Amino acid sequence: MADVTPNLLARDARFGPLARLSERLGDIDPGGLLVYLVDAAKPELLPLLAEQFHIDGDEGWLLTQSEQQRRDLIKQSIELHRHKGTPWALREVFRILGVTVELEEWWQRQPPAAPYTFELTAWANDNLLPGQALLNPDLYRRLRRMVELAKPARSTYRFKLGARFNGRLGLASAAQARALIRRSAEAAPMRLAPLQPLALLSAAQIYSVVHVTMEASL
Repeated sequence: MADVTPNLLARDARFGPLARLSERLGDIDPGGLLVYLVDAAKPELLPLLAEQFHIDGDEGWLLTQSEQQRRDLIKQSIELHRHKGTPWALREVFRILGVTVELEEWWQRQPPAAPYTFELTAWANDNLLPGQALLNPDLYRRLRRMVELAKPARSTYRFKLGARFNGRLGLASAAQARALIRRSAEAAPMRLAPLQPLALLSAAQIYSVVHVTMEASL
């Protein structure tokens, strides 16, 4: 019976178009359909997924620097929204962006600070906004806005944005940090530890550990 069935179908004109259609199924790229396999989704679909999962704009998307960061942010979007308003959510969104953060809640301070307050320092050691200084007012505003969207609604906080350099620095980087200090009243150098001297070795190179911060209380 199994040998007879194909011949019967072949002689039935109704199945001809269906057979030809089935032959074309192998030529269809499923990439445009399997969009929720985020690691396999086409790059041009990522902004649509970011909008769907509500992590576009200042919730992190505008500060991503690579396709992998965008995919990671989309994959974590459900957990970020599920835990929104928690220290984990704040740390996680910064981690995806490659920014180290130091978070201290009011009850962790000695003596304890005012209830429902916290201090957050973000160390942006990579340039999140290409074409601008490492620390700049636009980056500060975007990161602060991201904190506003992720923090508990009842909490007030003090936010600091800093750049921390360890080891060998090019002269251009040092000049960039100094220029930022001159331009902005919100930026100031932090005191260096005794074992981290600033030593000018040549016109082109310096060895240093430099801390620059921008901060505000909100």
